[in-house]
Amino acid sequence: MSKLQTLSHQNMSRRDMLRIAGIGTAGAALAACAAPAAAPDAGAESEPAMEPVSIIATTQMPVNTFDNALERSKELLPGVALEVNANSFGAGGWDGYSDTLLTRIAGDEQIDVIMIAIEGLRLLTARNILVAMEDFLAADQPANEILQNDVHVTLREMLQVDGKQYEYPFSWNNMVMYYNTAIFEEEGLDPPSTDWNWDDFLQTCLQVANVTGGADDRFAYSFWGAGMFGMAAWYFNNDVSPLSDDWLDSNLLDPKVAETVQFMADLILEHKVAPNPEGWDEWAQFHAGNLVMRTCGRWCIGGSLEAEFDTYDMQYQPHQAGPLKTVAGTDGWGISSSSEHPQEAWEVVKLLSDTETSIDMVLLGGNIPALRSVAEMPVFAEYGPPNTALFYESLDFAATVPSPTNFNIVEPILNRNYATIWNGERTVEEALQAAHDELQPEMDKLKQA
Repeated sequence: MSKLQTLSHQNMSRRDMLRIAGIGTAGAALAACAAPAAAPDAGAESEPAMEPVSIIATTQMPVNTFDNALERSKELLPGVALEVNANSFGAGGWDGYSDTLLTRIAGDEQIDVIMIAIEGLRLLTARNILVAMEDFLAADQPANEILQNDVHVTLREMLQVDGKQYEYPFSWNNMVMYYNTAIFEEEGLDPPSTDWNWDDFLQTCLQVANVTGGADDRFAYSFWGAGMFGMAAWYFNNDVSPLSDDWLDSNLLDPKVAETVQFMADLILEHKVAPNPEGWDEWAQFHAGNLVMRTCGRWCIGGSLEAEFDTYDMQYQPHQAGPLKTVAGTDGWGISSSSEHPQEAWEVVKLLSDTETSIDMVLLGGNIPALRSVAEMPVFAEYGPPNTALFYESLDFAATVPSPTNFNIVEPILNRNYATIWNGERTVEEALQAAHDELQPEMDKLKQA
């Protein structure tokens, strides 16, 4: 029985659970920042009730994450008719998400509140799609105090452009190594340490893998062969990045980039301990015991809760060089410049960022909450493996995922060329040179814009 089912079988109401978890004042303040409606004068003639203002929010998260927030909005924001809908990732990752969002906006679809991660933030601000929040924060001391005191500075700054806050942080993620504790014990392996290196990792892979080409193959490790976020964690663990530090130039010809990619390619092509990531269902394979290790953020806990799979734990990814151990990216809620009701949209931003909504996300195995007070609650540790504290502490060893304004162009270029490496079509050097030759002109265009 899963922990979610256990709560249900104990007939514990959500309010009971939150009270036991010891909710602080942060969420209450966020939700209560709006001035209460004045009590009607008993002697005055009643006026016709005004129609609620329609506010539509869009998100990449499962929409049911916000079911309870929608119910609470009826009481806390009676003048707002709130809808939360999903924005599709389209054919790609955050590049596809951004393109889908731009298409919807170009079609004059009503979108008042937008959730997007840092990967798409600069694209939206460059297109003047998001409103800077400085005026809202200056007029709303409780919300500003929570932002300053309960949200890590790294998360705040990730959602700033030119020093201005464009989104109120809601959640974030890193990349860590998930591993099957039962298989480690079966193979006589100790849990990986915080300082394990690439050689340690490769030896572990060779010990636990059993790949003969049959249906019962057990792969040691599966990684994301595409996407800036998953690949960045490997680069950062080797003290390098695919882009320059200012995100304005290609860095693909740096020897450490080739060293990193070669190590990953060898896992597939030489050591045969990892599958080609293209089209491989690592979620199902991990839960079935056909995959021993995988890299992911906290959102992968949701699938394990649903599958009632709990023989796993996590550790930092293996390290090669430099001070970094992981990548960090965050998302938040922003106000659309096309909204006809920006003040009501701001009230919705606060509601969808508060403590209770953050806990709803935690209970579903979603991302790491931006509110430190929620990450320190017992309920956060309960809905995850033993080493769950690793998540928030990793901010001290993380760098921001490279997120240039033209991210929707950069990521597909990298992905296409990575794929030719994993399938053996090109050598690492050939593919990285081809990617650089395609990428650098795009970065030059960005600098000239």
